[in-house]
Amino acid sequence: MEGGQRVTIREVRCIRCGAAYAVTEWPRGCPRCFEEGRPSAVAPSLDLGAIDPAALRAAWATAGRGMWRFYHLLPVPVEDAVSLDEGGTPLLRLRTLEDELGVGAVWVKDERRNPTGSFKDRFFSVCLSRARSQGAEVVAIASSGNGGSSAAAYAAAAGITCVVITTPSIASAWRAAMSTTGARLVAARSGAERWKLLQTGVEALNWYPLTNYVTPPVGSNWYGIQGYKTIAYEIAMSLDWDVPDWVVVPTSRGDGLFGIWQGFVELAELGLTRSVPRMVAAERFPSLTVALQQGLDYPPTVASEPTRAVSIGNDTATYQSLHTLRVSQGVAVACSDADMRAGVRALGREGIFAELSAAASIAAVKGLVARGLADRSARIVALVTASGLTDPEAALDDAEPLEPIPPTVDALRAAALG
Repeated sequence: MEGGQRVTIREVRCIRCGAAYAVTEWPRGCPRCFEEGRPSAVAPSLDLGAIDPAALRAAWATAGRGMWRFYHLLPVPVEDAVSLDEGGTPLLRLRTLEDELGVGAVWVKDERRNPTGSFKDRFFSVCLSRARSQGAEVVAIASSGNGGSSAAAYAAAAGITCVVITTPSIASAWRAAMSTTGARLVAARSGAERWKLLQTGVEALNWYPLTNYVTPPVGSNWYGIQGYKTIAYEIAMSLDWDVPDWVVVPTSRGDGLFGIWQGFVELAELGLTRSVPRMVAAERFPSLTVALQQGLDYPPTVASEPTRAVSIGNDTATYQSLHTLRVSQGVAVACSDADMRAGVRALGREGIFAELSAAASIAAVKGLVARGLADRSARIVALVTASGLTDPEAALDDAEPLEPIPPTVDALRAAALG
């Protein structure tokens, strides 16, 4: 494939009703579905027929390690890329967990290795590339976590002002990361009011929207979601194009779940892989679980409670998530904070310190086994979406207090080796 050749986007289509629209952001999602009170995201229709699969595979094999080596299937020209060298994260095999669960193979895609410590960097690299190419002066996001931290970093790299609409309870590590990279933090009175403030900024002040602001939610900017496809490409390449049976993704609005699935679908359509994995949504509250169990057309709002897993702590899922699970014949697994802390400890035994929300993928792998869906032949990839360093207190909620000891051999032996 010659340098610079990139897939053509013919149009964007609603993933629910199929209506076609011009290639632009559509922050409210599909206008038709929005008017019906059933908001749905749009996604690009790519002209994959113009792509030479063999040339594409060869180009990827000889390119650099980062995400933008896959520019041929991304919606922004590589010459417009805003990059901090995101992507190219390792796929690590967890043999201890495999033996414990009795499954064929478990890998984690270690997205902690991205520049700001989470998989969100793939999203915001593409999103800020698009925003800068469109002449945006201010980008805006509603976030109290990894999204705001990543958006702030990439906006700084792009030379664009970033407004993060958050809440007063934002964790100190995330607040410091956002402030240090120049974001303007605005505190809303509640999580719900973040969306109203973001909508005001977009519609009254002409800010470029990075995330959802409608209720029920549709998901985030579709340009950014295309960045998550590169996770699928990297997994396939790491496994010599033999894709796993299951891919497990910690899920809130489902941007990552949908984008990764899209990436696998494209690889299969190009003939680079033989199948598409079944997708698993590891959710904190069972919006998708209920929708699948009850055969609902749309994810419901479900009962919630306080949680430290703020990255996946929403009580309403999106249509794009439900669509992904149904088409891929996937499942949803609801995980408690205790389940996720057990996942943090399981990953820790493998040398991986994950954010509480990120460890939902390990809790969901255990859920697959408990349901009898994953046996000794199953090959599973679980995403570790973020580092435990982003919110270390959440992982320490059940830690015992440290008690000082006297400087003696016996005390040291007892305390250290127990």
